[in-house]
Amino acid sequence: MTTIELPKIPLKAASTNNLFLWWYHPWMEATDSSAKLRRIWQDTLNDAVRHELEFFSAMAISYSKLTHCMLGLGGLKTPTSMASCYREIADDMTEATWKRMRKVSELSDELRERIWCEI
Repeated sequence: MTTIELPKIPLKAASTNNLFLWWYHPWMEATDSSAKLRRIWQDTLNDAVRHELEFFSAMAISYSKLTHCMLGLGGLKTPTSMASCYREIADDMTEATWKRMRKVSELSDELRERIWCEI
């Protein structure tokens, strides 16, 4: 029995390659810009979470001060010492709240600026 060998004809990769390039370039441009936008959104989200954690840290410090005032750990509890302690805590929380509001208002401006820089 003899085996017949078929001639080996190379595949025409040029036409397949052109089709692949025709599809690949627009796809990469689209995914590249969407990946950049996703990264921008994630950076902004990261900033927002970081600002919230800073606010929670300020709240924890204020609650610790309030606990010290209520338990009298800083000395005797007198009405004037309690009032000054409450005022100090209120001032700290007011400052932390204003700082939080300022940073949140800056987030939308930063997001808009980051997007325009990428465009």
